[in-house]
Amino acid sequence: MTQLFLASTADYVLNDIVKHLPSKPSEYNLAFINTAAEVEKGDHWWVTKEKEKLLSVGFAIDEFTITGSSQGELEAKMKGKNGIYICGGNTYYLLDQVIKTGFDALLRKWIEVGNLFIGSSAGSSIIGVAIDLIPSDEALAAPDLKSMGLGIVDLAIVPHWGSLDFKDEYLQGISSLYRENTKIILLSNSQYLHVRDGTYSINQV
Repeated sequence: MTQLFLASTADYVLNDIVKHLPSKPSEYNLAFINTAAEVEKGDHWWVTKEKEKLLSVGFAIDEFTITGSSQGELEAKMKGKNGIYICGGNTYYLLDQVIKTGFDALLRKWIEVGNLFIGSSAGSSIIGVAIDLIPSDEALAAPDLKSMGLGIVDLAIVPHWGSLDFKDEYLQGISSLYRENTKIILLSNSQYLHVRDGTYSINQV
């Protein structure tokens, strides 16, 4: 059974997400992947907040980056894990590393067999069909990116809709959202997309 939880800011909605898990949070050992934050300057406060929230509700976590890893090394890191959590940061850089390391193949198989996946911000956006709906300087971090989305879900996810932190960037680039034949989900920080066996629901907290 496919179980994906795709959020703008997962620590905002985690208390609700755990209500939909087939097991208690204490029964999960999550791979916490921090790759998207690597190229962000300054304090990675959101990474700390998300880790603290995961631990507070009972998850066990193992934090690591996929950057520079081989498929074999990633498979070894995933041993003993029954959940993946990918946090936010630079969406383009994250997707580039997911593809370059072959983590995309591992991730597809992981999701296909029904293992838990939780994405936050960039970690959610890469699962969709397009990350370039709003123009961003983030693209400079991955000039040779081979894809604009993994397409694991057949829609595009735009996180942080309505957030004051992204207001100027989004309003300046809003015309790029106007495109045909692309399903687009605009997620506020208090919402998440729950994908369960091909059925989608947007949950509001």
